[in-house]
Amino acid sequence: MCCCASMLVFCVLIVVLAFRGWIGRALARDPDGHTQAAKVQFPIEIEVARDAFWRYDLVPVTVRVVDARGEPRSDTPPSVVVTHKDEVVDTVGAYGESVRLTWDEQQKAWRGNWPPPWNPEPGHYRFRATVAIDPAAWSWEEARIEDEEGEITPAGEAYAEALAAFEIQARPQPKVEPGMCVATWEFDFKSRFKGPDDRTGDWTKLFEWVEYIGADTLWFRAAVTAPPDEGLSLAQPFRPVNLEAVPRLGAEAHRRGLKFGTWATAYATYPHTDEGKNPDYRYSIDISRSTGQTRETNYVSLYDERRVEHLADFFRQMQACEHVDMVGLDYMRTDPGSGGYELVERFTSEMPVKLPEAWESWSERRRQQYVALKVEEEYQSDPKFYECWNWWRAHMGAGIVRRIIEKSGVEKPTWIFVLSWLHGMQHGQDPLMFTDSGVTMLAPMLYQVDDRLHYDEMVKHWNEYVRAGQVNLAVGDQVDFHWHQETRDPPAPAELYDRIVTAHRRYIQDGSTQGAFWHDINRAADPHNLGPYTGREWALAGAAAFSTVRDTWGVLPLRATLTAPDSATIAKAFGVKVKLQNLTNRPVSGVRLSLCDTQHMVGPYLTEAAEGELFGEPFVKVGTVRASEAVEVPLQVRITQPDARLLNETMLALRITWDEGNYEPPVRNDLPRTIVVMKYIRGT
Repeated sequence: MCCCASMLVFCVLIVVLAFRGWIGRALARDPDGHTQAAKVQFPIEIEVARDAFWRYDLVPVTVRVVDARGEPRSDTPPSVVVTHKDEVVDTVGAYGESVRLTWDEQQKAWRGNWPPPWNPEPGHYRFRATVAIDPAAWSWEEARIEDEEGEITPAGEAYAEALAAFEIQARPQPKVEPGMCVATWEFDFKSRFKGPDDRTGDWTKLFEWVEYIGADTLWFRAAVTAPPDEGLSLAQPFRPVNLEAVPRLGAEAHRRGLKFGTWATAYATYPHTDEGKNPDYRYSIDISRSTGQTRETNYVSLYDERRVEHLADFFRQMQACEHVDMVGLDYMRTDPGSGGYELVERFTSEMPVKLPEAWESWSERRRQQYVALKVEEEYQSDPKFYECWNWWRAHMGAGIVRRIIEKSGVEKPTWIFVLSWLHGMQHGQDPLMFTDSGVTMLAPMLYQVDDRLHYDEMVKHWNEYVRAGQVNLAVGDQVDFHWHQETRDPPAPAELYDRIVTAHRRYIQDGSTQGAFWHDINRAADPHNLGPYTGREWALAGAAAFSTVRDTWGVLPLRATLTAPDSATIAKAFGVKVKLQNLTNRPVSGVRLSLCDTQHMVGPYLTEAAEGELFGEPFVKVGTVRASEAVEVPLQVRITQPDARLLNETMLALRITWDEGNYEPPVRNDLPRTIVVMKYIRGT
């Protein structure tokens, strides 16, 4: 029995070289034929710390090897591999099959760690430790192996082998109702705000944006280490203005029938300076590749347990706040560009990376320089080292998240914003590890890519990595003309729509993401982010993406399909139509259709027949769509004028709403009763 895990350890003796030779002696006999007791039972034993591990765990293994006198053998490490379904599993970084072992003089044993591969298959695994032995040195009974003719083969090499079993487990996919669509607010709370109608009012105007895009949830950045004039401290590590706004925002969200979540900027600060205004944390270290000079970055070190306590305390407060429905984290990582090199000593001691022979004689700073060069300048020439660095940081981050959740006792749903390139791996993040750590949902950020080719490659990597039923994802894009490459062909808001929808449909192999987010309200209200498009157009693109996400899951009672030409003559009316399909076995009543307010698009039909306004836009009543019925609503619209800034591309957006009803699942009666369909039409 394994002394640490009460795990059955199987020990066998094997012979190599086609079973040539004597296996050895099972029991030594004296000249009179009497059996003598062996001093030790077997040359090798193996221990695993516990029965089961998560996908983010390093799996430690201890191997003890002794000679026939029972003396520890430290001359040559045994060979240790991991098998799954009788196949050897490579270590992270593919440095080979063997687990790297080092001699522990205090324990008189060989010790090592096995990092599971990215997204390993859950199930039963085994360590297999093998060491060469001399059978003649042991007092085992002589055994012979005969061939088919009864001949005894010559002596060969013999090995002792020990096996230890353990399990890689995966946390079941947390239950999340599909179709959750989120509007975010990332900046500091303020009392005055401009709404989608371009009118400025009090802070409640931001909820008009949430409702305008049809979001059912608002996420607000509540905990951020960005010092006000008076500075912050370890006693008060987060900007107070946002924390104080949480109850008001949450209460208003609930009054409007919306969910409300808050998040913390986990390890980034804005900015870290030497002026003493930020808390006195231990900060992450970057190092000059040429001079070896170090500097502190804007990121708190993953080593600093005080930050873990502060984040856990924030989670604890949000758990206690009745107006908060879920709580999240952003920047749950080291600096993606540089830094984190204070972690080098532990990283190189725990991971199976190849190090220079003189490593032990090097100073700490020179070791940091070496790793920085490998990670940032030689990542293509030595991808194995780079992969180990990324896996180890992801392992560290997931372990920290687990501690935050456990320390806080949070029971509300949780989420983490994650970077998207290489499904987060490049930045020390992993969706499977975060899920195992206890997180309910991941929110991959689709922005800050160089071009559409890079975006499509990013989607491909996710699809090849994440399978249906493993994680919950809510993908999101950012309102930012620059980070959509200032594209006008296609129009940047159309690109935002397509990125969200493409990721929703293709990020998960054989599945779809559970939801989406639109980032963020402040950027839509700020003309500096919009390019030649209005904040309403960016919002309507997000609303159309939300409608597509919800249609995938069938959580709305209606399906709307827009038919419109690709181009139309400027200043001349043309026809479009909307097909409405009732997906339920009950009538959908009070159906209304409105033309959304976009640049240069008007609807004479709607203007003449308008029966009311929705978001300041005229609507007409469609009436009731009977159970399983499909109806088509024709209307006339026109492009009023050319606009070279837009390459004469004009957004046509239509909103469909309906009265409250009680529909059977999968329809969600708690979602906003709105669908937006849109298309850009070129004026000629």
